[in-house]
Amino acid sequence: MKQPLILVLLLFLCTFSNAQEYAVGIKAGLNYYNIGDLNSRGGSIQAGKPDETFTPNNEIGNQFGAFLNVAFGNLYIRPEINFVSNKNNYDFPVKTSHWKASKMDFPILVGYKVFDPISIYIGPSFSFFSEMTIEGANNSTGASPINYDKTTSNLIFGIQVEFKRFGVDLRYEYGLKETEGESGDNYQDFHNSAFGTNITDIWPYKPSQISLSLNIFLFRTDGDDIDDFFSKLFRKNACDCLR
Repeated sequence: MKQPLILVLLLFLCTFSNAQEYAVGIKAGLNYYNIGDLNSRGGSIQAGKPDETFTPNNEIGNQFGAFLNVAFGNLYIRPEINFVSNKNNYDFPVKTSHWKASKMDFPILVGYKVFDPISIYIGPSFSFFSEMTIEGANNSTGASPINYDKTTSNLIFGIQVEFKRFGVDLRYEYGLKETEGESGDNYQDFHNSAFGTNITDIWPYKPSQISLSLNIFLFRTDGDDIDDFFSKLFRKNACDCLR
């Protein structure tokens, strides 16, 4: 397992060494995160009422992060790290229940500048959830944790418009597999008198997200500057690879 990883790392470093431009930046923005329906077993308050399905309402979440942009002419590779907060809510018969999640996203994007200043990109993203709660579950009027997959993989595609040191980024992110509880099922026992529903199932779903971000390029440098930096750094190195 170690040998393939080393080969991938060497290929990665070799590719980056041939880049024409490097850039580092920060970003922040807003998002809409889509989750699944919630099914109430046996209805809500009225005895004998049939099952009900509650569709989530999107709320505005936010994200902030940093990125490295490595350009090869019009082509570029862009790894990112983003800290994301998502929000939704369910309109239950008595009271609205708020759903919240926090996660870290690691996208690895490949883009192409169609023409200045517009570029398009696509790539995978790997999400690691640190928290996911829903209000009123497990017979509580507060926020309770949800049994869920804590890691997901997604596909991103989007468009970016750059204005010198600034950029506007619009992207769509789609889950590659359905979410499900860690034990294979995911149901919650809601506080019936407070929310108007009792035992509910959170149906499996493929999450999706639309996000809009403002990007700020902190600095840019060309490939020759990076080569000179490493040449000076290892000038007295006995390794023949820089001679």
